[in-house]
Amino acid sequence: MNLLYHAGRRYAAACFVLYLFAAPASANDALSVEAAVAQALAVYPGLQQRRELANASAAMPAQLGSLPDPWLSVEPGRADMSQLKIGISQALPYPGKLALTGEVARHEAEALRFTVGEAELDIAAQVKRAWWQVFFLDHALETLQRNQAVLRQLIQVAAVRYRVGEGLQQDVLQAQLELSKSLEEELRLDGERHAAAAKINALLYRQASTPVVLATYELEILPDVAEEQQLIEQALAARPLLLARKQRMQAAQAQVDLAHKDYRPDFMVGANYEWRETETDMKSIMFAMSLPLRSGSRQDKALDQRNAERLAQGYALQEEEAQLKAEIAALRAHYAHMRQRVVLLKTSLLPQAQQTVSAMLAGYQTGKVDYLSLSQAQITLYDSETRYWQALSDAQILLARLMATVGKEAAHE
Repeated sequence: MNLLYHAGRRYAAACFVLYLFAAPASANDALSVEAAVAQALAVYPGLQQRRELANASAAMPAQLGSLPDPWLSVEPGRADMSQLKIGISQALPYPGKLALTGEVARHEAEALRFTVGEAELDIAAQVKRAWWQVFFLDHALETLQRNQAVLRQLIQVAAVRYRVGEGLQQDVLQAQLELSKSLEEELRLDGERHAAAAKINALLYRQASTPVVLATYELEILPDVAEEQQLIEQALAARPLLLARKQRMQAAQAQVDLAHKDYRPDFMVGANYEWRETETDMKSIMFAMSLPLRSGSRQDKALDQRNAERLAQGYALQEEEAQLKAEIAALRAHYAHMRQRVVLLKTSLLPQAQQTVSAMLAGYQTGKVDYLSLSQAQITLYDSETRYWQALSDAQILLARLMATVGKEAAHE
């Protein structure tokens, strides 16, 4: 019976065994990219820390916008007069100062809340990157193992041809060399796969050794994205990084207004009651005010400081907006290029490489094609398949980065 027929049956059996080992133990074990992102956003300790800090900051405005606690004073009586003196006093900042202090705290709290959204964007992008790296490595390993099965088949064919005097020993040796190289490549890819899986487990706050089995993904769809200007407009309106910066700008403006208020005096009012045994009890009220007499060294400098901080926040916002626009333009262009590359590999290069190998294999069996040509065709097919999975993974990672840059993954908008 034809040797290639038997080899083909062995190859099909090997692929089936590989499929069984690659299949998840149960549907519940499979991890989709959406589920991975949701779990990371729910449990990642770094995000939990930022959320608690934001909660703590949200409690500050009410505290800082309230009057300070009044003071109660008690003065024991002297032996000769047996008097007791009790007083109460209250500090009163100049009108408007408390409101501005609370406003500063509110804007700072809002800025911190938006930084939580920015951290969520970053974690989501990291999860997607790791997930798609595992996706590529799984398919790269599967492709490599198929290639190894073909190489083993070629070794058998070359050995038979050599024994019957129709082939060369160097063909057998060359096929064995290619198989050894493939086994070495498998070790490298397997190591990268373990590292990428460990990254996913770290982001999902799981044990590093937890098995990572990816859910089935529909491969045919790589979505188009909006035009560059539309993406930029969305980012300017929704990116937490910019929203946090705008809150800090408003806080800086409130600090400037507060610095102007510091030219005005603060007040202190109080009342005292003094009991006396031999004389009439005494009642008194007290009023005091601060005197801003050193405005040249204090208030003027403080105002200069706050104005400089406000300008610095404005320049920082301009820089972040410029960088954001450039990043969106670059990511969108790169994604469009990678998307086209995926289509080209899938519709042109892969079918052509597969047809070439089939033709070369038939020609080698009849002695019309030398082994070197067949080997090069098989290497080209393996390379094309690997590049296809790499391009698909890279396109999805670019899309995730683009959406994170625009602000699509933020929980706080």
